[in-house]
Amino acid sequence: MSKVFKLKTACFAVALSVVGVLAGCAHPQLVSMGETQQEVIAYLGEPAAQTPMPDGTVRLTYSGQPFGQDAWWLFIGKDGKVVSREQGLQEKYFNMLTPGKSTEADVWALWGKCAQKYEFPLVNQHAWMYRYKAPGGFDMAVWPQFDVNGVMQSLEVTLDPWVLNDGDSFD
Repeated sequence: MSKVFKLKTACFAVALSVVGVLAGCAHPQLVSMGETQQEVIAYLGEPAAQTPMPDGTVRLTYSGQPFGQDAWWLFIGKDGKVVSREQGLQEKYFNMLTPGKSTEADVWALWGKCAQKYEFPLVNQHAWMYRYKAPGGFDMAVWPQFDVNGVMQSLEVTLDPWVLNDGDSFD
């Protein structure tokens, strides 16, 4: 391997690392109240979901999964500006999902991308795992489990298996 090739490879690796670090700096908590929806999307990228709310606001959902333990909601007012922000992956919001009624689309609108998907072929179901930090600092996971039609059949809470497994997923 030539010295020029090694140097170019090293420079490329450094440049890629810098881009990765800079991209990691964008976070919903750093969005200021009053920023426009366009500014938010330019800063954070497209949200996982945009959900019209009964009060006329629009909820933008940004998932911190798989490595984070959060899913952020940014609420955009009728004037197109951020009016509030909430960490949506909290136990107090789990009751927004109803077994036998809520769907994959409902869960996606609340929390976006999950940390990991699991298949249960013997019962024709699958589950999405979302990692979150419970009160008291406990590392937990919530598991909406769906039938073949995408209807949620149950919502279970366990300790976070990635933490129990020394940070490794089960892939």
